[in-house]
Amino acid sequence: MKCKEAQRLLVPYINGELETKEEDEFVRHVRQCPECYEELEVYATVFAGIRQLDGSEDEIDYRTLVEDSLATTDEDMKDERFLNGYSFFLRTAATVVLCFMIVRCFF
Repeated sequence: MKCKEAQRLLVPYINGELETKEEDEFVRHVRQCPECYEELEVYATVFAGIRQLDGSEDEIDYRTLVEDSLATTDEDMKDERFLNGYSFFLRTAATVVLCFMIVRCFF
């Protein structure tokens, strides 16, 4: 992902509007690009401040705001990859069992 695309995705990321794959690429880029990371910090701080002024958030730790968000995204992606792997395993196991049952019935 290039910086221009990452900067275009700043607001959708903060609002939680990115698809999983796009979010994964965005987080990977931001973790490796100091300029985009800094830009995300600025946007996140402004958006969090606005939400706090609106009364929708209690207390915000601005020092860890972005890192907490990126860590949460990382954890969500790990959980999703685990669930996808587990789901694949279950489908494969069910297919094997079904094939075994069909073979047993006819032979």
